[in-house]
Amino acid sequence: MLAFLRNNINKLLIFFSFIAVFSFADSIRKGFSNSCDFQWQPAKLFWDGINHYSKFLNNGKYDFLCQGGEYAHLLNILYYPFTFFEWEEARLLWLIINCFFVILIPLLICKKFKLTKHKTIFLILIFITCHPTRVTLNYGQQSLMVMFFLILPFIFKSNISYFFSGISSVKYSSGYILFLNFLANKEYKKFFLATIPYLLGWLIYFSYTNSNPIVNFFEPIKWSLQQVYIRQVADIYTLGELYFLGDDRIYKYSYIFLIFIVNFILIRKINKLSDNFLKLSLILICPLIFFPHSIYDYILFFPLACYSLLNFNFVINKFNFFFVIYIFFFHRITKHVLDIDWLYQPFLLLSIIAVLFLNIGFNIKLKNSVS
Repeated sequence: MLAFLRNNINKLLIFFSFIAVFSFADSIRKGFSNSCDFQWQPAKLFWDGINHYSKFLNNGKYDFLCQGGEYAHLLNILYYPFTFFEWEEARLLWLIINCFFVILIPLLICKKFKLTKHKTIFLILIFITCHPTRVTLNYGQQSLMVMFFLILPFIFKSNISYFFSGISSVKYSSGYILFLNFLANKEYKKFFLATIPYLLGWLIYFSYTNSNPIVNFFEPIKWSLQQVYIRQVADIYTLGELYFLGDDRIYKYSYIFLIFIVNFILIRKINKLSDNFLKLSLILICPLIFFPHSIYDYILFFPLACYSLLNFNFVINKFNFFFVIYIFFFHRITKHVLDIDWLYQPFLLLSIIAVLFLNIGFNIKLKNSVS
């Protein structure tokens, strides 16, 4: 079987490329007619001088499609150019930018970590056709942009990349992991550089809307914690909130603090590994374990697929690769066929945790055996 694949690799890539083109075109078509989660309207409100966090908190709801505006202040500043356009034009421009990220992310990862041309093409085809990417394009989500800035400091070692990596902070449930990683590694300069974009976004937002600085600092977090629709996939925070926390804010904030501590300890453990590619792959899995996310956030599994294909000779990496393929292409189908979310979702969460610890344990043993 492997001999057949090697001998016919070019033909197979051409065949899969045709499928990928049609799949990608269909995703673009859906994004052109949907993109409901592209946060255009909250940015419009902000640039009209309206504090959309305060407005939505007071009303208990948002105004337009599924644009809840539960992102950090900075996102509204970054979206300034889109506010010059009407909704239909703005979502088309954002779709084009998302398509750019779809191609750029796998190219950067594969080039940085020296994957072969055939493997690079194969991984690009996987990335542009997998369900998380398709949903991201369909909904006009911010996940691709966040992922791009999350991987930036692992790709380019410079102060500029550390500064711009702070843009990942616009999405609290994913972007936090980069800052936690800097703290865990005692890389305080990188942490400081990455926080500058976030603080600038907050400064501009409360100044432009004449809001109370202290109140406005916490408004996005308060509003994001009230969102219910994003709790679509099981994670440790959501399970705790569902079964133990209730509506008590003190318990919620204490639980979040505890999660950060556990995540911090786990990152310290991951960073004891010697392979930077593996570190990137495992660190990006952490948000999927600890905090609320949806199916489009599973694009964060992509670096693990790349790493595993690069080191495919190890059995654990074969398992990793096919586990990611399952998540990318078959998870949604299985979820709907079984229709027992109360059991399936926690089981999937436990599987992701198991994958993380299996990789940490295996690579620590490998490191010790070599030394």
